[in-house]
Amino acid sequence: MKISVAGIITIALICNVSISQAREMGHYAPGVVSIRDLAVPPVPGFFYAQYNAYFSADRYIDGDGNKRLNFESEGGEVKLDTDVDVLAIAPVFLWSTEKKILGANYAFYVAPNIGKSSVSAQLSVLDQGGSGDNDAIGIGDTFVQPIWLGWQGERYDIALGAGAYLPSGKYDAEDGDSIGLGFWTGQLQTSAYWYLDEARAAALEFAVTYEFHGEQEDTDVTPGDHVSVEYGYSQYLSQRVEVGISGYSQWQVEKDKRPTITDLGLDPNAKGEVHAFGVEAAYWFTPQFNVSLRYIKEYEGRARLQGDWVALNFIWTPVPVF
Repeated sequence: MKISVAGIITIALICNVSISQAREMGHYAPGVVSIRDLAVPPVPGFFYAQYNAYFSADRYIDGDGNKRLNFESEGGEVKLDTDVDVLAIAPVFLWSTEKKILGANYAFYVAPNIGKSSVSAQLSVLDQGGSGDNDAIGIGDTFVQPIWLGWQGERYDIALGAGAYLPSGKYDAEDGDSIGLGFWTGQLQTSAYWYLDEARAAALEFAVTYEFHGEQEDTDVTPGDHVSVEYGYSQYLSQRVEVGISGYSQWQVEKDKRPTITDLGLDPNAKGEVHAFGVEAAYWFTPQFNVSLRYIKEYEGRARLQGDWVALNFIWTPVPVF
């Protein structure tokens, strides 16, 4: 069995689960895209993908790795009642060109997204008296990647991309219905695949993503840089059926730059991290249309919300894959 399109798209989803003065989680959501979607398409044409991701968290893990139920403020002890549900829909418009740069295939893409943030975390001190809008919905921040290079061999795929998140989504530091994150992010990403057989039916994946952020609007906070590591194993059982396992780790590699906080914040100087693992199943309904379902569980974290991902992803290719 020859899989002619090893990977299609990579996209980062906007998940506005951060609260004013709380931990910033960055823009990139590792583990949402399907296992083989970080390789540049080897054939020219227009590709379309749609990532539909749901994130649910009911716990905040502090800087020591413990679930926090409350915290102290100037007014006394405040109960930390966190229940976060986020839905993100990200259409991806990708063009793979016939152009070669340094021997690599050249592609680029644009990825707007629509988000629904049902945030009912009553963090009155951290949110400076604001309240969340459980039904907030709108356009989130847009990701643009003008540089995506892919080198292909018989048994490998290597990719390198550079892009940026534009703060196009609604953001209000004093309101709880923000969809965007209120800051720019630059992103560098590299991925590598090693195919264990000539038909490329079995693949090992490894990817690294680095984010560097601008200052958040109206808060004077600049989130610290983030690095994400993703890994996985994909196996085609037939021309149409694929299964796999994958995981990720994400670390905040430097502290947020922020003004002096007069009220006691929740881990204001801690660096967040999270680790997760999950499963995936995919099916080609036609030789050009693929659907994949992913479940990822975050099993450990520090200084951030921790929860589960469910992603239902669609991909359409301009050429049949079998």
